[in-house]
Amino acid sequence: MGERITFKANGTDTPGYLARPETSGPGVIVIQEWWGLVPHIESIADRFAEAGFVALAPDLYHGRSTKSPDEAGKMMMAMRIDAAERDLAGAIDYLSAQREVRPKKIGTVGFCMGGALSLLAAS
Repeated sequence: MGERITFKANGTDTPGYLARPETSGPGVIVIQEWWGLVPHIESIADRFAEAGFVALAPDLYHGRSTKSPDEAGKMMMAMRIDAAERDLAGAIDYLSAQREVRPKKIGTVGFCMGGALSLLAAS
């Protein structure tokens, strides 16, 4: 249902996964767990699209993902919060500019590490 895309954030192209509903709908940012942007997070974005949301999952690790808890912990600890904040702001800007996003309010949802980042993005 969704597709890999890039959007501008931090002055660079940032990867993500965008899932669209059949019609217009509200926007939601789906924030990854510490594993990275993995198929599970993409499937959650797809499920949001099936429910009528335009869902964007930004790739905060810029192409890196893992199945190893040790590596996931290292990747999370190495992530710069200021850069993640700018990536999330870019994702929100990109999503709110999509014609099918109505109303122009964007929600956030996250799991594990993404839950904390969801609070950061919402504030």
